[in-house]
Amino acid sequence: MNKSLEWLRTIKNLPSLPEQINSVLVATGSTSSMDYNIVEIIQYDPSMALSVLKVANSPVYGYSGKISSLQQAAGLLGPGTIKNIILRTPILERHLTSHENDTPIDFSDFWVHCGVTASLSGGLGRLIGALESDVCFTAGLIHDAGIIALSAYYPKELAKAFETSRNEKICLLDAEKKVFGFNSSDVSMELMGAWNFPESLLDLYRSDEKDNKSSWVSKPVAVVVLAKLLLQEWGYPGCSHMPEEPCKEKLLQFLEITTDDLSNWEDELRKYVMLVMGGYKGER
Repeated sequence: MNKSLEWLRTIKNLPSLPEQINSVLVATGSTSSMDYNIVEIIQYDPSMALSVLKVANSPVYGYSGKISSLQQAAGLLGPGTIKNIILRTPILERHLTSHENDTPIDFSDFWVHCGVTASLSGGLGRLIGALESDVCFTAGLIHDAGIIALSAYYPKELAKAFETSRNEKICLLDAEKKVFGFNSSDVSMELMGAWNFPESLLDLYRSDEKDNKSSWVSKPVAVVVLAKLLLQEWGYPGCSHMPEEPCKEKLLQFLEITTDDLSNWEDELRKYVMLVMGGYKGER
């Protein structure tokens, strides 16, 4: 089978979890727009972040292709507009064509994975220096946009890709290619290209296409790769869709940091992760 990438470009928004949408609406409804930081409320939801970035990068606001972080988008749009965007966010379960167990994704765990990747990427950006930590954070949050789209619209086929990955012992991106004719990184590229996202975010998916896995397009991309690698080393779920594991030594060289730097930062970096984990546990 070969699904159409062109059709995927017509998607207007990616769906979110119902509890996430409800939490945001409760928080924003109980305070005036001057009393809350909208970024803090939506910062761990990849679908909402994508929707906000899409609007901020639309030609209407005059910054098409220039808004690369949630913080930038919030400053441009304001809380009232962002709340309206969230009100239009589809609910994930309504997009599943049959029972939820037809998809191999545990959506709650997947949202946690996106959140901790974002937090860890932002923390690494701050500690490494000379990087925009908010861009690193946002890149980490939305790095799996294509997986969300395939989960919502083609759950059975994605389940087949997971099965192929396990049975043939190949990475999930290669298994997706076998099943769909393209992979989730291609889907992300199509969506973000159609939504006028800046090159700094599109670079996230170009790096997946490189034959040389020790090369990266930019430092923010490398930060996200390092965050995912650390999460995998620390035993957190959700990294099964990584491409071939990168060489950590070359990754650190590219970022101009050392293993000693990582060792010195580890306690602080783990706190970023635990803060997000604690927040999700509190919501459940």
